[in-house]
Order: sequence, then C-alpha cells, then structure tokens
Amino acid sequence: MTAVLLGAALFLILVGAGFCLLFARLLSRERISTISDEYDEIFCPARYKAMERLLEETDYQYVASKSGNSKKLEKRFRAQRVRIFRDYVNCLSQDFTHICATIKKLMVDSEVDRPDLAGLLMKQNFIFTVTVLSIEIRLMLYSAGLGRPDGRDLVVSLDTMCTHLRALSLVAGPA
Repeated sequence: MTAVLLGAALFLILVGAGFCLLFARLLSRERISTISDEYDEIFCPARYKAMERLLEETDYQYVASKSGNSKKLEKRFRAQRVRIFRDYVNCLSQDFTHICATIKKLMVDSEVDRPDLAGLLMKQNFIFTVTVLSIEIRLMLYSAGLGRPDGRDLVVSLDTMCTHLRALSLVAGPA
C-alpha cells in the first residue's frame, strides 16, 4: 500500500513539474517583438500535415521487414520519429504563442472593446497547454512502445485561434 501511494505521489510530482515547465516555456514565448500584418503568413495548417502520419505503424513495419528484426535499428528509428514529432509540437507552440500575442496586440490597439475575446483567449491557451502536456506524456509512453500520440487537436486549436485572429483583424481598426 505504501509503495502504491509513493508511486502515485511521485507520478503527480512529475506531472506537476512537467506542467510548470510547459507553462513557463509557453509564457516565455509571449515576448514577440515583430507582429506581422499578414495574418495568413502566421499559421498555415498544411505545414503540419506530415505530423499526422509521422508515427504511423506502417513505417515501423517496413523498417522491421528490411532490417531483419534488428531491435536496435527499430528503436533508433522510433527515437528519431519522436524527436521530429516533438519539433513539430514546438513549432505549433511557437505559432500559437505568436497568434495569441497578435490577438492581444489587436485587442489593445482596437477601437472596439472585446471582453469576450479575452475569455476565449484564456480558454484556448489553457486547452492548448493541456493538449501539449498530454501529447508529451503520450510521447513518453510511445517511446516505450505504448500507444500513439495524435497532434490533430493542437492543429485544430491553432486553427481556431487563427480564425479568431482573422475575424478580429476585420472588426478592429487600429487606434
């Protein structure tokens, strides 16, 4: 019973530490000096299309068939794919932070008051952060051979924010 409680406490501490690191990382990216007026250049969902098939099992089956069941090669291939997937998640996080900063700047410069947008911004930021954290946990499990992470929720969240950015840019004129 003590071992179970100790294990659960350790797990919660690790998740809490990961959550704190993720929040600190996302918050540190908010200081973006250049904000583009070309909102279509900020986010392009097609850029993340490769992310959807990056961790599919068909590639691993192909590598296994060609390598003669070399576990070392399969493990290295999996580690490289996880690293590339993490890089995509980092790019998504940077795009999300950039979109949020642009929305904040437009809200401040706008002649039209939009308190509903501030609430939406906080909600989407929370959803995005939780999704990134869950993907990181799934990536750790995937590295051990369990499950498979999916980045589509991040792309959807980012697309939602970009839609709101476009709408705000049409409604809000700079002061």
